[in-house]
Amino acid sequence: MSEPYVIGVDCSTTAVKAIAFDADGQPLAEGRALLARAAPSPGWAEQSAVDWWEATCTALRSLTSSLTDLRAGPPQGIAITHQRESFVCLDGSGKEVRPAILWLDTRAGDQIARFGTPEIHAISGKPPSTTPSLYKLIWLGENEPETLAATAMVADTHAYLVWRLTGRWATSAASADPMSLLDMSSFTWSDRLLDLAGLSSGRVPDLVAPGSVMSTVSPEASAQTGLPVGLPVVAGGGDGQCAGLGAAALEPNHAYLSLGTSLTIGVQSGEYSVSPNYRTLASPVAGSYTLEALVASGMLSLAWLREQVRGLPDSVEGVETLTRMARTSRPGSRGLLFLPYLTSAETPYWDSTARAAFVGLGDYHDLGDMAHAVYEGLALESRLLLDAIETERGTPITRVTAMGGGSRSSTLLSIFADVLARDISVASEVETAALGAAMLAAFGVGLAGQGDLREIAARMSRTVETVAPGVENQQLYGDLFAVYRTIYPNLRDAFASLAAFR
Repeated sequence: MSEPYVIGVDCSTTAVKAIAFDADGQPLAEGRALLARAAPSPGWAEQSAVDWWEATCTALRSLTSSLTDLRAGPPQGIAITHQRESFVCLDGSGKEVRPAILWLDTRAGDQIARFGTPEIHAISGKPPSTTPSLYKLIWLGENEPETLAATAMVADTHAYLVWRLTGRWATSAASADPMSLLDMSSFTWSDRLLDLAGLSSGRVPDLVAPGSVMSTVSPEASAQTGLPVGLPVVAGGGDGQCAGLGAAALEPNHAYLSLGTSLTIGVQSGEYSVSPNYRTLASPVAGSYTLEALVASGMLSLAWLREQVRGLPDSVEGVETLTRMARTSRPGSRGLLFLPYLTSAETPYWDSTARAAFVGLGDYHDLGDMAHAVYEGLALESRLLLDAIETERGTPITRVTAMGGGSRSSTLLSIFADVLARDISVASEVETAALGAAMLAAFGVGLAGQGDLREIAARMSRTVETVAPGVENQQLYGDLFAVYRTIYPNLRDAFASLAAFR
């Protein structure tokens, strides 16, 4: 095998995937390693950054072994995409002061209430919510001051892995910006936000533009990963932005729908703007923006339900069984609605006290109805978000491309198409975020003479099918949506009161 290729690494919440792609976006080989997370207290979510690295090494060794079997030449470059907002505090030698705090951690509700101001939103592009690192850093300053006192470097997932690969403390602007510590009008660290977090510019990594070469793989990292010494490491980006790039969703009328642990919907913009209807992120196209809405518990909602059904394994078989159960129900789930806020309500409410709810549950409902209601709840929430972005921006969204593990469920996609009343194209590559990272690597090293990121995305991305909405269910889902959008406003006060009982 002689064709040139690059590697995209996706360090997500649950696993690390390392995939080699050629210049046409065809996957050549891959390696994977699972990640576990801890929940020391209700609402907390933590991991070891060392686990990020060790899982990355395992995935890369598996990949490079497969490439050797294929008699492939050396890769041309590598780029990383990753779980966003997760960060780790490190001492002067790079050791963890405490476990990393993850994006879905909700411990900082009080800090969000006190510090989540319009000023912070305007600077960072992020409405006050549970995901940004800023509020958790403030929480650390108030609850674990010894942690910050011992911290020499605060690193996002991308920065930590780049340091382990190259020895350089640097990260992509499209990786660091979800932390809510950047001035998004200039893609630089904000002195105001760093001060609020109890940090200084010397305790955060260098920032570089996505798609630029950051450094090269060190001899030490080569020995642990199987990558060649001197391999260019290109600045990547957060998994949401990279998923959009991997789907070639780079026009304002083209939305990406990422159906992963979290559910995200995003569109591109050349202008900086802020709104409660989306969070403003650095686009993988340097100098541009990604406007993204978020459901923190996307496919996590289905994983949670599967875990509650005794005997359903955490496997493809378990997911298929849950899907068969959902098919026994019907559109509207016999009057049962699901509000998918297992960890919090993000866009557009930004309520850290909100939680999930089944509404309308009767003794005539069964697990099939509940599974179907979860599918519909995710779709109805997505319609709420998509309509809000469309109205806010004044640009009709005429194309939707779905990706991620959930995009392989024909049942889920059919429900989404019906509820959104739009055609949904399905990205051919399940690991679209890794593909987006590979596109940035291809751009950074000029793979096969390619020098335009948009052209690279068009060349490396493709779809496998388009799911059209069914005419027979559009009126029903229109009426159901009118009910759905009233649920959270009517439960908002109850959620706030219930938080005291957790």
